[in-house]
Amino acid sequence: MRAVCVRCGSEKPGWDTICPGCGHRPEGEGLLVAWLLSDQHLGPTELQAAAARVRHGRPVRPSDRQLDLARRALGVHANDDPGLPLQHQVALLATSVLITGLVGVVMWGWWREERPRSARRALALSLPVTVVFSVIAVSRALGWAS
Repeated sequence: MRAVCVRCGSEKPGWDTICPGCGHRPEGEGLLVAWLLSDQHLGPTELQAAAARVRHGRPVRPSDRQLDLARRALGVHANDDPGLPLQHQVALLATSVLITGLVGVVMWGWWREERPRSARRALALSLPVTVVFSVIAVSRALGWAS
């Protein structure tokens, strides 16, 4: 998979990846434009022309029809999931430590399709706590811990 960065015109490995040239990460409507500037939508010659256009400072302004095409093609991937805000991450971590880490696993299950970035973060915060507490509980049950 190949794509052109909408900010600097560099080639990147995928439409939804961070640009290695400038560090730009497409989000929101920018994901639609990023997909339009990928080999999922354009041929090799068109990709080169798009890259040259961006590098020369000419903005990419897709039509409403093109944006609708990208929305249909991407489906759920066009969702703009900003991730979990810091206060929610702290609350989830506190809940995982004080009550149960399974809350994050449940949140992951609920969000994995509609909010994939938030779902992965919830799982990443709660899974280690769940594993640690499970090991402690099993070791106590088996009499390994004194």
